[in-house]
This record gives sequence, structure tokens and C-alpha cells, in this order.
Amino acid sequence: MFNLVCDNAYLNSLGISTYFFGHFFAAILSPLADIFGRRIMVVSASTVMFIVNIIMPFSYNAYMFIVLRFLDGTTGMVFYSASFIIGMELVGPSKRLFAGTLILVVYVFGELLLVFFAYFIRDWRWLQLTLGIPMVSVLCYWWPEVLPESPRWLLSRGRNDEAVKILRKAAKVNKVHFEKLPKDFRLEKKDRGLLEILKELFHSKKLILRWIIVFLNWFITSALYYGLTLHIGKLGGSLYINFTLSCLVELLGYLLCLVMDRTGRKPLHLSVMFLSGVACLSSAFPVLFGDNSHNWIMITLSMVGKLGISAAFGEIYIYTGELFPTVVRSLIMSSCNSGARIGSNTSPFMYNLAEGKMKKALPLMIYGVATLIIASLSILLPETKKRKLLEQVEDVEHEEDLTVDRNNGSFKSSGPNHSESEMMELTNSNDEDRNN
Repeated sequence: MFNLVCDNAYLNSLGISTYFFGHFFAAILSPLADIFGRRIMVVSASTVMFIVNIIMPFSYNAYMFIVLRFLDGTTGMVFYSASFIIGMELVGPSKRLFAGTLILVVYVFGELLLVFFAYFIRDWRWLQLTLGIPMVSVLCYWWPEVLPESPRWLLSRGRNDEAVKILRKAAKVNKVHFEKLPKDFRLEKKDRGLLEILKELFHSKKLILRWIIVFLNWFITSALYYGLTLHIGKLGGSLYINFTLSCLVELLGYLLCLVMDRTGRKPLHLSVMFLSGVACLSSAFPVLFGDNSHNWIMITLSMVGKLGISAAFGEIYIYTGELFPTVVRSLIMSSCNSGARIGSNTSPFMYNLAEGKMKKALPLMIYGVATLIIASLSILLPETKKRKLLEQVEDVEHEEDLTVDRNNGSFKSSGPNHSESEMMELTNSNDEDRNN
């Protein structure tokens, strides 16, 4: 493609890194979802992503292709991040895990679809066009009936009437009775603005420490995930079989996330992180002290590492969303995504650190040690199993009380409440607006 040999060979690695740099740049744009809303970010990013993917096969040189890859990486990550957040915020605690995991499972099916078409369509331009055309379906997101705004975000920014309209419509579709919001639901009288919210965030030592630990988790999780994915081509054997096996292992890792409602978020997170770290360290030994006959051991341990880090990659999205309040959730997820992109950007170059046997072994050793260190730091994170999502920064001070009552599914909270009359006043004013 584009004669990327000899003096132009560097453009191959640059093309890969540029895509990941687009992910990093997306971290600058994604916080806009906390200002303008989740929906506008989803529809705008998905539309631009569709246009870019249709144009990409017609690139007339490597530089045009690299620019389009950058745009694809940027819009793809903004779309994914905003979609994940709105998906979590549209459901309650009992369905949050299923919704978050379903997004990841669909992602794997997309990978399997890629390897299927790639096996039969060997020309990258036709392959890109074949995969890009179905993306026209994202244009339906511009219709509010298909993708409404997150009521949770609307309520956190004081746009209560808009939120109630969406909730009434959802209740009608689901054939349930909706009269008023729960008594313990946080209502804001007005939109305080993101700057005031950020001041509160940086005054919370608990959230700042949590932010640092989660940021490091995203960094190593992404570095290891993409490092092992790119390592597939160096395992030997058929690239298509190895990639398919890797996708199936990744799917198993994501499905493992479904047990989080039983095990809790923190125990599963620590388990899969330590598993990945140990597997990566162990896979270096067959490389250093074995021969080609021991290649299957390295492949097996690499797949175990991929299983663990895929589960970590899946649950860290859900775990992070539950660790931080709604008013800054998009900002936190975006900053953590930037850490992940720094990690993923190192992946294409990790296997150029050494020569000979160390070319394969050294990256695995570095990944293993770093994963074990960051997994140890994660012991400081709290559990969020079956807990109500934090709404405001100050909620972190009494988050242990935001648990779900097992008997009736309602929330128990010691945080500030609003009176029932205020809830009725809200819904009544909404009725009047609708009638007028």
C-alpha cells in the first residue's frame, strides 16, 4: 500500500500511531459532552466517522490516508466514549452491567466481522469500503426518538423539565407508571457551569487520588491490550486463525465482566489485572529459555494475558463510570482515555526495543511488571457494586450510603433529599407545559 518500503517504511508505523494519536486528541473533545450533552457528541462524531471511512479508500497517497486515519481515530473514540456514557446513564443499577458489557460484546463481533471479510477481500480499499458503507445507519441518531439525551445529565445540569419529558416517554414505552422522581434523587435548581464543578473536583482529595489510580489503570490496560493484539502477528502460524482466536478470547474476557454483580467490581478488577501481569511475565520465559517447540506455551500464556486484559478493558469502563459523579463523568472518562491512548501509542514501538530473543521477551516483561504494580495500587479503590451513580462532587463524601435496597430496589441514601412536594411541583409544571 502506497509503496511503504525502504525510506518510506516509517510511514507504516506512523499510520498506526496516528490512529492512536487521534484517540488521544479525542480526550480533548470528549469533555464537551459534559457541557453540551451526550447526544450531540454521539450524533456529530458518528456522522463525521461515517464520512471519513467512505472517503478513506479513495486516498491518493500515504499522507492523505494518515490524516483520515487520525480523523477516524478521533471521531471513533469520541463516539465510543459518549455512547458508553449515555448507555450507562439511561439504565438503572440492575441493568448497568448488562448495558456496559453488551457494548463491548458488539465490539468483538465487529472484530470477527472484520477478519471474516478480510479473509475473502484481500484488497484493503474494497475491504474498507465494504465495512464503511453500513455505517450509514448512524445517521438515524439525529432523530431524537431513536437517541434521546441522557435524563441523568439533564437533571445534573438543572434542565429538569426536559429530563422529565424523556422519562415520561420512556415510561410510556415500557408501560410503567411514572408520576414523580424518587424522593432521594438530586435535583439542581440551575446549571452551575462546568468551571464551578471543576473547582469542587480539584478540592476533593479523595476523587483526585482515585483519578490518578484509574488513569494509570487505563494506561497499562490499553498498552497491554494493544501490545498483545499487535503481538499476534509475531506468534507464528496463520494470522487469520490467531486473530480469530484472539477475538474469541477477548469475547470470553468481556463475558467474564457479567459476574461483577456477584463478585463485585473491585475483586474482579484486581483478579484480572494480577492474572494479566503474571501471564505476561511468564510468557517471556519460553522465549528466553525455550526454542520453537515451546512456541505453543508462549501463545497459550499470551492468550491468558489477553483474556485477563480484555476483561480488565471491559470492566474498567463500567468501574470508572461508577467511581465518578455525573457532572464530570465525561471529563474523567476522556482524561482516562487520553492515558489509554498514551499507552496504546507505545505499542507499535515496544517490539523495537531490543533484538534477538529479547525483541519478543522484553515488552512482555515490561508489561507484566507494570501491570502488577498498578494492580497493587488499585487496592485503594472502593467497591461500587449495586451502588447508585454519584450525581455531584460532594456525593463522594457519603457514597457508602448510596446503595440499593435489596427488598424493593429503591435507593438508601443519607445525602441531601428533596421533598415530595417539590417533585410533584416539577411534574405538575411539566404537565402544564405539555398542555399549553
